[in-house]
Amino acid sequence: VYDLIDRQLAVWQQASDNFSALANVGVKEIVLGGFPVKVQFNPARIVSTAAKVDNAALAERKCFLCAVNRPAEQVSLPALGTIDVLVNPFPILPFHLTLPVREHTPQIFSGMYADMLNIAREWQDLAIFYNGAKCGASAPDHAHLQAGNMSGIPLLGSGWNEELACGMEPLHVKEDGCIYSVDSY
Repeated sequence: VYDLIDRQLAVWQQASDNFSALANVGVKEIVLGGFPVKVQFNPARIVSTAAKVDNAALAERKCFLCAVNRPAEQVSLPALGTIDVLVNPFPILPFHLTLPVREHTPQIFSGMYADMLNIAREWQDLAIFYNGAKCGASAPDHAHLQAGNMSGIPLLGSGWNEELACGMEPLHVKEDGCIYSVDSY
């Protein structure tokens, strides 16, 4: 999986251009409620962030996460028997993957929870995240996770540790870790 991005950028011009465009991303840090927040301006991502996701628009477009509709250049790697690992062609991180389930299923977290934990266990140096259907996801009709390098995510790259997590309520504690709710962020 770690070579996937390099291999894809060598043959997929759109993805290569958008990964190169990360060098032009503007970042500004502001403090809200005593907590530093980094705001990112990424002009190359506008196609994804401004995508129409209303019911009519979704009904008219082919799902770009379904294998049959993906660009010819986009290759996938299997994970967990039900997930494809793809390079995200509209990255926000220098290492950014999209992890759609193979079956066209709505973006609902409860169905992804176990996969998220299993992938996080497998790729401990990557952050695995979920973008909810009502949170700006450009594919609210197809269940998927995303993965990226921790150093590129301000909260994690700032040295995520028990001190930072102090005061946060664990949502679910497992033998090998916690998932935290960051309500004050």
